[in-house]
Amino acid sequence: MNLRHTQTVTTHRSLYGRAFRVSVAVTLLTAVAAAQTAFSQSSNDAMSLLLDQNRQLQAEIQALRGQLDEQGFEIKKLQRDSLNRYTDVDQRLSDLEVAAPQTAPPATAQRAQGGTPAVNQAPSQPSPNASTRPSLQPAVLSEQQLYQMAYDSVINSHFERSIAEFDQYLGQYPEGRFVTNAHYWKGQAYLYLERFEEARSAYEIILEQYADSSKLPDAMYGLGLAYQGMGNIQRARQMLTDIKRRFPNTGVANLADTRLLSL
Repeated sequence: MNLRHTQTVTTHRSLYGRAFRVSVAVTLLTAVAAAQTAFSQSSNDAMSLLLDQNRQLQAEIQALRGQLDEQGFEIKKLQRDSLNRYTDVDQRLSDLEVAAPQTAPPATAQRAQGGTPAVNQAPSQPSPNASTRPSLQPAVLSEQQLYQMAYDSVINSHFERSIAEFDQYLGQYPEGRFVTNAHYWKGQAYLYLERFEEARSAYEIILEQYADSSKLPDAMYGLGLAYQGMGNIQRARQMLTDIKRRFPNTGVANLADTRLLSL
């Protein structure tokens, strides 16, 4: 009786020990699983936070790049102004020499013969309606010179004059090397004058007739600004979005992205 009781107690203790070990193992597994779940959730949250921060930084970088690109035109104008301080006298002398055959032929003849014009000889006076620039004829200025003159005018913010000069260039060289650029800068001049409808017409010539030109994305951006100025925000958004789609990872695409944030 005592032996059987002892065996029963021993068996009971053995089963109790196994049950205890199983219970401890289950508890440990549960704790490990909970820890893994918590770690996984924490990792996912951290990853999401990092992704959000990365996207925010990318957006800020794109905005900064857009602002830098948007100031490019203004910087070019300032550079051109600085250069013109040193070349203005030269340009005036060149203009006078070009106009000299028409305004003072006697003095020109004397200079050509090595003589000196009379000191008291009065200079020829231009008519009240005469332009401040000499009359421009195809024989006077080459294609590049005529385009450069118009380009200098728009860079120096002489927008009205630049429009007339670009029209003159396009009239004399309708198939010239700088036709696309002439239409583009003419559109820019209209844009700065807030003549948005005329700017739209200038840019659309590039889209319709010179779609393979390198100025196409810039013209599309200008067209988007023209639509915005006209109050057609839907068309402006469409044009800017089209730039991002067709010309990704470019300066003009960054400009378009920045502009879209303000619409």
